[in-house]
Amino acid sequence: MVKRVVLCWVNVAMVLLMAFSGAVANPNVPQAGYRIGPNDVIRIQVFGEDDLTLESRVGGDGKLNYPLLGVLHVGGQTTEDLQADLTKRLAAGYVRLPKVTVSIVRHRNIYVSGEVKAPGGFPYEDGLTAQKAITMAGGFTEKAAKNLLTVTRRKADQDEIVNAQLHTPLFPDDTIVVGQVQKFYLMGEVTRPGSYPYPFEEQLTANKAVSLAGGFTEKAEKQAFKVTRVTESGAQTVAIGVDDVILPNDILSVNTQNRKFYISGEVRTPGAYPYNENISLQKALAMAGGATEKADRQALTVRRVVDGQEQSLVLSLEAAVQPEDLIIVREGQRVYVTGEVKTPGRYAYEPGATIQRVLTVAGGVTEKAEAGVVKLTRTTEQGVETTVVPQDAVVLPEDIILVVPKSDKFYVSGEVKNPGSYTHKEGLSLQKALAMAGGVTERGDVERLQLVRIVNNQEEHPVVTLESPIMPEDTIVVAERQKVYVTGEVRTPGRYTYEAGISVQKAISMAGGFTEKADKTDVRVERRGAQGVTTLQVDPNAPVQPDDLLVIPQARRFYVNGEVKKPGDFWYERGLTLHMAITMAGGFTDKASKTPKVLRKVNGQERTVELALDAPILPDDIIVVSQRFF
Repeated sequence: MVKRVVLCWVNVAMVLLMAFSGAVANPNVPQAGYRIGPNDVIRIQVFGEDDLTLESRVGGDGKLNYPLLGVLHVGGQTTEDLQADLTKRLAAGYVRLPKVTVSIVRHRNIYVSGEVKAPGGFPYEDGLTAQKAITMAGGFTEKAAKNLLTVTRRKADQDEIVNAQLHTPLFPDDTIVVGQVQKFYLMGEVTRPGSYPYPFEEQLTANKAVSLAGGFTEKAEKQAFKVTRVTESGAQTVAIGVDDVILPNDILSVNTQNRKFYISGEVRTPGAYPYNENISLQKALAMAGGATEKADRQALTVRRVVDGQEQSLVLSLEAAVQPEDLIIVREGQRVYVTGEVKTPGRYAYEPGATIQRVLTVAGGVTEKAEAGVVKLTRTTEQGVETTVVPQDAVVLPEDIILVVPKSDKFYVSGEVKNPGSYTHKEGLSLQKALAMAGGVTERGDVERLQLVRIVNNQEEHPVVTLESPIMPEDTIVVAERQKVYVTGEVRTPGRYTYEAGISVQKAISMAGGFTEKADKTDVRVERRGAQGVTTLQVDPNAPVQPDDLLVIPQARRFYVNGEVKKPGDFWYERGLTLHMAITMAGGFTDKASKTPKVLRKVNGQERTVELALDAPILPDDIIVVSQRFF
């Protein structure tokens, strides 16, 4: 009896010793409450029964095969639960007083994904933290956001996602995901447009964002920005200031300083000029070198868009210029003085001026003038009329005033080098008469010569050639060549001699051709008619009329941003498709989503539209190519 009691106590001591030695020898014993799961390697030991001692991996279904008892469902049990269950079942007819020990030999995996160099599954170790797991996966990639870690953990048959830090402890079957660095995007007039990591450690303002991109270009509008931001209600583009905050995934656009005004016509240097506040028409003329001698300085024509409609306004020199104004300085109206005056020629028309006033401006009459005999030639709707007028008669624009000489003379007026009166000789031809007046000027049109002759006190206008004879008292008028004006996006804006049958395309070629910024599909002509000035959109092959003003506007742009190889802004051309636009930006990156979004203004509102790759785009579209997630 004593021997049996001693033997019993020896067995109890050995069981306690085995349990203690197993706990010490195995450093991977989990914390109390750890539940066995698939891929755990467990050891089941029955004291004194080597055939029932087993080390095995738990199957994916949470089961393992055990001698005598067959298939056991061990998943979800603690080692204590399993140990008690095996003890009970072995004692039921298999082993007398079984001494069962259950331990974890190797835990199941944890998983690391996202921005690590070697994502995958790794064996769980006791005391494993997020930082050590990331180290096992090769460490962070260059794109990793080290403060953007999440852990997916199974709890009560549900997955729970929690934010984690580098020191956060992990458990078997945990999946840790390292997020990608969040970015913001810069486009437009900055030195290095593109995407940049978002600095979470400090508040990012628009001004700091531009500094990260190398600063502004020379063409940048430095005081105003636009930011495109995607919210739950969609993408919105708003204007912001230099100190406003930029958020992750914002698209910051720095506009081009493209506010200009344009001057054409009778100025010394026609063209486009930068717009500034408080510029008057007089200052604008000074920037263009001033008006020429032929300019009408009293009233200027300004083409301006008002409430979406283009209007032609007649303004004074003190009026303010606005962005995109087209200032047209037309040739001033003239009167012509010829015959026996001291300084024959053409003079600026003054409303209300009399014959006497004009003759005074021309230096007065010479000693050879026939006293009191002044002839006035005027073009009316009925034709050209010449009459003898008194000194107090009021002149009109384009009148020709002839002071009759005492002897037989003929008169040459208009575009000749030395207009005036000359002594008539027998056999004098029109060509020789022009030579006596110094010849036709460069502006003279020999195809439009007019001859005024008095026959039986009636004025006649015979058709003449250069060989036609000249009679005493004849007046020869050489008209100025007709002009056509070209302004806007051409290389040499200005005025050019009109040629019969000239087309819009040829007129543009005379002005040096289109600039790179020209919108070649939207050429317009401003034309004077009986009802006033009208503006028409014309075809390149359309004929030009005398005094037409051709206006070539600047082409518009579109923008491509996000996951393309060369984000930025590009010149818009009619017929461009979404696919062609992305190709101009270098094409998609490897991470690009092939379903880009297009931000477009519709009825003044910014909207997000989805287009097929072969669909056409519009000017000012913003194409955003997002990153795909899988």
